[in-house]
Amino acid sequence: MGSAVDVQHDLAAHESSARRLRYFLPAIPTGLIQTPEYMRQVMTRTSVSAVGVNEYVIAQKLERQAVLDDLDKRFEFLLTESAIRWQLCDTAVMARQIEHLVALSHRPNVALRVLPLSVRVSEVPFNTFTVYDATMTTLEVFTGRVVLRDAAGVQHYGQLFDYFAEHACVDDAARELLGDWVAGL
Repeated sequence: MGSAVDVQHDLAAHESSARRLRYFLPAIPTGLIQTPEYMRQVMTRTSVSAVGVNEYVIAQKLERQAVLDDLDKRFEFLLTESAIRWQLCDTAVMARQIEHLVALSHRPNVALRVLPLSVRVSEVPFNTFTVYDATMTTLEVFTGRVVLRDAAGVQHYGQLFDYFAEHACVDDAARELLGDWVAGL
């Protein structure tokens, strides 16, 4: 079924072995925190969608979401305002997606951070990346993923995540922003 399926298997393996997972999401929420409707609309409207594979990949992404129930793991999702508010889907789907983020933020092993566009930062959020513990970082690019395992590279992205996290809203402040954005839809 191709590389999209292989990516899902690789991600599931990384997610199951790591204890602390930090996701920096400047353009779109990761599949772990997408609703099925959001996932379906995004996957069928992008240039990278694979005819005949989408439904299988969606099923794999939804299956991967079970990892969020593992309370021995710590998930940190840092989304920019653009990643949350970019209208990639119908309004009702967007509203449910944002409400889903609010619900996830109440989980004891999940920290959801929101970086508003109004916050001044000196770093540039070039691309999506995930830091798995302190051992590996994956970078998402249009044509695939780059995997870093060297200590200096992983440390760099860990520090970059921490920098953006310092400037982001979390807990009630993040939920308030999300609630305002849902109301605006």
